[in-house]
Amino acid sequence: MTTTLCMALPISPAWAENYPEPGRTLTMVVPFGPGGASDAIGRALAQKFSEQWKVNTVVENKPGGEFMVGAAALATAKPDGYTMGLLTLGYVQNQIVKPSQRYNPMTDFETIGLVGSTPLALVVNGKSDISSFKDLQKRSAEDPASLTFSSCCTAMLFSVEMLKRNAGLAGAYIPYKGSVPSVNAVLGGDTVYTIDTAYSVKEFVKVGKLRALAVTMRDRIDAMPDVPNLTEVGVPGTFEMDTWYYLAFPKETPSESIEKANETLRKILSMPDIKKKFEQFVAIPTSSTPAEATKKMRYDFDRYSKLARENQLKFE
Repeated sequence: MTTTLCMALPISPAWAENYPEPGRTLTMVVPFGPGGASDAIGRALAQKFSEQWKVNTVVENKPGGEFMVGAAALATAKPDGYTMGLLTLGYVQNQIVKPSQRYNPMTDFETIGLVGSTPLALVVNGKSDISSFKDLQKRSAEDPASLTFSSCCTAMLFSVEMLKRNAGLAGAYIPYKGSVPSVNAVLGGDTVYTIDTAYSVKEFVKVGKLRALAVTMRDRIDAMPDVPNLTEVGVPGTFEMDTWYYLAFPKETPSESIEKANETLRKILSMPDIKKKFEQFVAIPTSSTPAEATKKMRYDFDRYSKLARENQLKFE
């Protein structure tokens, strides 16, 4: 009770004027393990905040629990403007898949702004006898029990379930705590296929360790120009499946911190070296105001809720 009352007190002008304080430590919470697109983007942003604010930065990887481990770390952090989290569309979709989850991304955090988006790709092991999307459809029809898929998070699970419903795919779901172990499961033959970010799979595809069957967009992507899109492999409809990222503070973080962080984030995303890094991450920088980011969350929550109803999606 005392802590809540203290957080509700007005922020002094002196505090706002001195924020961010050089030499302090800024913690960036990433709800995934090291090595994936989220981790790469989070570390790039943390470095830039360090340079812009003259603070030390620490990236804390908090995978597990379908974002809940990372969400809890962010939600329970001191709301002083020195802990932020890199969250994703999957966390918003998780509100559809698991509406009883403890933390609601649209009400339990202070949104800073959008960061960017990245396309997804469906891949199998490079030595698999499944050489095309049609082969995977055929196996799904003839021997569905032989198929398993790994998934690091809800955005990828949602994508697979959409394709299972709309393209006749089959596969038992095996969850993993991040893109790296999920992709490694396909590389090691523990699962037959996965959908993950283009960043997480493209180098393996390039050397033949993975085979990309499709990107989950309606156009081909520059990073994997030889991989067919959803329309080309015959998936009906107009839906696309990508994922996007945004930054957030714990609830009750002062508005001065939110405004300053948003201003800095937008500056960072316009930097040529960050744009170049995002190209390497197969991501498109997307800046916004906090209100625009919240509107995007609510819009996609409604959009994917409708898709789930219309497609009668069943999440295991």
